[in-house]
Amino acid sequence: MKSFSSKFRFLLFVSLFSLSYFAMADNKPVSKLTPIPLPKTLRVESSSPLALVWETLTEKEKHLAYHLTQAGQAGRTFLFYESHPAALKIRDVLTKAFAKKNLAQTKQIIGADAFPEFIIYAAKFLDGGGPYASSNRKYILKTTTPDKISALLNAYAPKTSKADQTEIVALLTDVSYQVQQHPDGADGAGLEDTGTNLYQKGIRGEEVRQAVDKGTLNTTLNCRVERGKDGQLLCPAQTTNSPGFIGVTLRNIVKSLKSAEKYASTAHQRAQMEAMVKYFNSGNIDDFRAANIEWVQDRAASVVDFMIGWVEVYEDWLARIASWESYVQIVDRKISLTAEALAKKAQRFEDGMPYDTKYKKTFPKDYSPPAIMVYYFQEISSFRSGGYNLPNFDDIRRDVGAKNVIRLPLPGEDKDPEIKALYREMLEAFAPANKIDPELEAREKVWQNIVLMHEIIGHGSGTYNQEKYPNNVDPISALGSLGSALEEERADLAALTFMSDPLLIEVGIYSNSDEAKKIRDLSYDYYLADFLRRTSGQRTFSESHQRGHWLAVNTLLKNKAIEWIAKDGKSKATVDNQVLAVKDYDKFQQVVRNLLGTLQDIKAERKEKALQDLFTDDAPLDAINSAWAQAIIRRGEDLKINAGYVEQPWRISPNLKYQTLGGKTLESVAPFWEAYYR
Repeated sequence: MKSFSSKFRFLLFVSLFSLSYFAMADNKPVSKLTPIPLPKTLRVESSSPLALVWETLTEKEKHLAYHLTQAGQAGRTFLFYESHPAALKIRDVLTKAFAKKNLAQTKQIIGADAFPEFIIYAAKFLDGGGPYASSNRKYILKTTTPDKISALLNAYAPKTSKADQTEIVALLTDVSYQVQQHPDGADGAGLEDTGTNLYQKGIRGEEVRQAVDKGTLNTTLNCRVERGKDGQLLCPAQTTNSPGFIGVTLRNIVKSLKSAEKYASTAHQRAQMEAMVKYFNSGNIDDFRAANIEWVQDRAASVVDFMIGWVEVYEDWLARIASWESYVQIVDRKISLTAEALAKKAQRFEDGMPYDTKYKKTFPKDYSPPAIMVYYFQEISSFRSGGYNLPNFDDIRRDVGAKNVIRLPLPGEDKDPEIKALYREMLEAFAPANKIDPELEAREKVWQNIVLMHEIIGHGSGTYNQEKYPNNVDPISALGSLGSALEEERADLAALTFMSDPLLIEVGIYSNSDEAKKIRDLSYDYYLADFLRRTSGQRTFSESHQRGHWLAVNTLLKNKAIEWIAKDGKSKATVDNQVLAVKDYDKFQQVVRNLLGTLQDIKAERKEKALQDLFTDDAPLDAINSAWAQAIIRRGEDLKINAGYVEQPWRISPNLKYQTLGGKTLESVAPFWEAYYR
């Protein structure tokens, strides 16, 4: 379970009552399912700060990190494979097109007018592991015409079949073709029209649901749903024995993990690697569970920490099949002391939770879940995160514990004037004018506190009625796609509820109650501005985290804890100048506290209808078509923070030297993409 990084930030009937809280003069639906337009510019983020982190490691730790990053690099292929059946071929064409020897020819094929758009598309595609943004919508080319894509395929992939070429051209240029990676709805309607490769093309959501309910389709985290020769649906596990590139890729990963074993920092870390090797060889989920247990039990003992495999189920409409990801992270032990101190207070936070005692956990007397503050050295995932709390196996979380990983800004990042400018621009668009400077000043602390509380206290809280989830069934998977939205918002609400709690003074996060109240208030202000920013960038409420945020914001509006005001605080509010503002901070806190209790009750007792009704009524997906939402989207079109960034390529040589590749422009880094993304 993850928090989206602080660097970024289901189609249902909408009642007039639900939308009335957002209504202005004209609230007619104004849009339909459309792709995400490409940003006009795209920042290349320097990888130089990683060199500073690298030099803090010992020789043995560098060897370990080298082999783990080699394993991560090998696994990157799975991101493309899972996102779309044609993504690997598109990756190969794009990386060849921008190779140094081919760059002049590519410019000639694409043309001077279209080239700036095309290089941004290529950067987004390669950085995200496929054609889709984290909002479950694809990026689209407008200036780069279908005939130019065809010409590019003829130049760099001349053996591409006519059918594949037609599909690739449509995927990149047709605004109506496979706009979504996966269905938004819990029924899987339209699965056959989406781009996902977690399911073989042509398989319908209805038949998947029927097969699961009948028990004829058994899924696991590391599988792909296919149609067998007899027409029955299957989901074979992916292992080193799988045919084609899957087996080859996993064998390469295993080779790197075995090379890393002799440099393991602890016995637990070595056991984690050994279990992962068994898992990739066997496909047996018990081996992955064993690796997770060793990872948790290693706590913060290893400076070089890692996670690899099929982990999160956000990109599967069934919330059963996981997507590939890998992290190599460097622990800052000194800063981690704060996270560890917070984790030790888990029982006292649990005692104060706003739900029935029978749903409250009783932690062991010496309970201290591992919590590490880390520098992300290598992050290979379909979206960037601000932290995570794993494993997702609820029985392991209950019986062994969970590990909290919180992302730290890289050295110098918090003082980078370019990054500060991004946030000022964002707040000027989406925050009341009188809140901009205070929020900028406190932003890093606000966000870090939210992530700490979200991951350590929020995800670690609460229990459930095991009779409703027999045989160690995971509650989130059992509740389906809305289960992910529930769990992510449940963790957010815990963070917001306890943002000024005296326990945070005890652990040293705040110096006194005045600072605690100040940061609480600024956290609520920032939460609203960030919701609007995410809405403008994602252009949908379907992503799990944002669906939960939408539920909270709409609930706050209905309870009159927040309101729409003009940005300047003086003019009449209109859809073009309005932002969300807190009316009453104490009421805000009470509303989120009450909603937290509601979500915990739904989760604990597996109230599936109540979950569906809650999100249908209070977090309707069609609200994205309303006038207020469309105005927010327009306002965010040119924001640099919404454009995001791509990482400057880097490499570690076999003699353990760290090197950045290229400069600060897309054209300077593009020639290195072939080695970096393949």
